[in-house]
Amino acid sequence: MRKLISLLLALAMLGMMSGSALAERTLINNVYTEGLPIVEEPETFTLLVDDSGVLEDKLLLPVLAEQTGITPEFIIYPYQVALERLSIMISTGDYPDAIGGWLLSDANILVDGMSEGLYIPIEDYIDQFSPKMQEVLAIPGVRDTVTLPDGHIYTIPYVVGEPTVVFLPWINYKWLEALDLEMPTTVEEFADTLRAFKTGDPNGNGEADEIPFSADPNNRSFGLFAGWFGENAHNLGSSPYYSMDGDEIVFRGNRPAFKAMIEYFAGLYAEGLIDPEVFTQDLEMWKSKGKQNLYGVSLAYGSGDFYDADETLPKSVNRYPFEPLPVLKSEMSGDNPVFRRNGFGVTTFRTQLAITDKAKNPGLIIRWFDQVFQLDNSIQFNGGLLGVSMEKLEDGTYRALDTSGWDEATRRKNDWGNLWLQSLPKYIPANVKIAPAVGLEPDYPEKDIADALYEPYLEARPLPQVWMSEEDSQRMSVLQTDIRTYIDQKVAEWISGEKDINAEWDAYVAQLETMGLAELTAIKQKGVDSIPK
Repeated sequence: MRKLISLLLALAMLGMMSGSALAERTLINNVYTEGLPIVEEPETFTLLVDDSGVLEDKLLLPVLAEQTGITPEFIIYPYQVALERLSIMISTGDYPDAIGGWLLSDANILVDGMSEGLYIPIEDYIDQFSPKMQEVLAIPGVRDTVTLPDGHIYTIPYVVGEPTVVFLPWINYKWLEALDLEMPTTVEEFADTLRAFKTGDPNGNGEADEIPFSADPNNRSFGLFAGWFGENAHNLGSSPYYSMDGDEIVFRGNRPAFKAMIEYFAGLYAEGLIDPEVFTQDLEMWKSKGKQNLYGVSLAYGSGDFYDADETLPKSVNRYPFEPLPVLKSEMSGDNPVFRRNGFGVTTFRTQLAITDKAKNPGLIIRWFDQVFQLDNSIQFNGGLLGVSMEKLEDGTYRALDTSGWDEATRRKNDWGNLWLQSLPKYIPANVKIAPAVGLEPDYPEKDIADALYEPYLEARPLPQVWMSEEDSQRMSVLQTDIRTYIDQKVAEWISGEKDINAEWDAYVAQLETMGLAELTAIKQKGVDSIPK
């Protein structure tokens, strides 16, 4: 009896302590700044979002409702319909508390938010109600990306882990082994390696069918290799042929390193060391040759893009015979070659949700998204429900469950699109992985290995995302399209030997100025200068 009384007293004390802890939580406008649930009295908010699914099918919405005590009133339409509805709502003044998904552009936030006040600044609410968002904003590059020129933040972003290096050259290490070659470290050694690939029959089929070097036709950026000569001049992304030098955005497509890179690859092409169809093939042609084991080196996102391994075996056992080619040195770069930094390990989609001036309780919305950003929830948005598609282990890591026995109906029910309203903000860290199910070996982490190999040579600062007026954005688009098309054409002509770079270089540099290069650079620099310091 004494033991029972003691136990009851202990439980009562625990209950009093729990109640005391809840009572001590800070409550601001019906919203607790910490702990769950997040409201004292039932409350909701309205949110327009684009999604082609059915609201009732979203498996994690009930999970969030149970955690938070809030069930938002979603207004959900497919993308094009949602855009039309948003336009009508704004014109009539009958719009919801928040707008989410892919419906808002930079111009919408600049004009409707910063200038007109339709969308409100939220940084103070983040400071009050969202420690998780504060953590995300502290990731290098994220706060800069979402902060407008007036110093305020108007949107909740969608932040997802990405490699720091996107496209890079992959070299066939099996061919190196077959010919007893070392990994090249300089441009001279690389040229010798390609010559050996061409003549040494490294694929062992007795035919002279080897293609020493090729490239993904959809992401063929020879300008990346200008970094081997000291300056990154990629043509990827929203600012082709530009990179940063401190706080200055610099055009690299008319610099000595860019010219040296073209002369180098033109020499390789003239020797037959580059795929003769590198400038004319489509994606399927490129992949087809790779799957026949014809490539010594190819520029790509990953080697799985152009090579098939035995998929019945884990890649750690039967990995693709490619690994990242190191950043090469040249006489021009010395010991300081560079390569394009895609970012700091995350990609930020910055206009995924804005809170309107209709919202009676903005802190409620921010607090709800703080729970959305919690790690367990973020992982489930991509990997499936805990206890259904994956499990959380005692050490805090995640592991997939064996779903091989699922029938088609179960697979459809747990499809990625049914987990969440996937266009809404979320945070998926780069360093958190879901391990394969028990019995399956992990894949060979070639992108992680590439990032580590390239990190010492990556630019200090990637090109920032900047906010531009609609006028500047439209003018930049016109100038950039014409200039990029012209440069891409000249690069193909010069490397393939159709035209002589030395005979045309001065005229090329002059033509860029005639096409408005100085104006384009000034517009871009204006955007960079608008980033709050």
